[in-house]
Amino acid sequence: MRVGKAAGRQAGVVTAALCLCCVPLGAWGAPDASASESGARWENARTASPESVPQCYATRGAPQEIVCYRRSWKAEFRHGDVVYVPRLIQVPRPAHPSSVVIVDRLDDIRPGGT
Repeated sequence: MRVGKAAGRQAGVVTAALCLCCVPLGAWGAPDASASESGARWENARTASPESVPQCYATRGAPQEIVCYRRSWKAEFRHGDVVYVPRLIQVPRPAHPSSVVIVDRLDDIRPGGT
């Protein structure tokens, strides 16, 4: 039995929606979690906007090759809690980047700072 692309996408959307609804309620609705803890986690999730301003970097060895990243947050389930882990996502370089940070290596870039 072959499943069409549209049906596969719909199943993926339904699965993602169920995960988004159930996982946070299970973690935040736990009896041992206080209201302030769950509120703090929710605030962290809301302040981690996916539309973060991209930051551009270049290496000392190749300063003309500019690479830009935006910060994002990934929800992970760790030790019975949902935690938000910072990560970098590469984005297309703007025509005129506002500022470029020079680093020794691109591996030196961390989501929490340079």
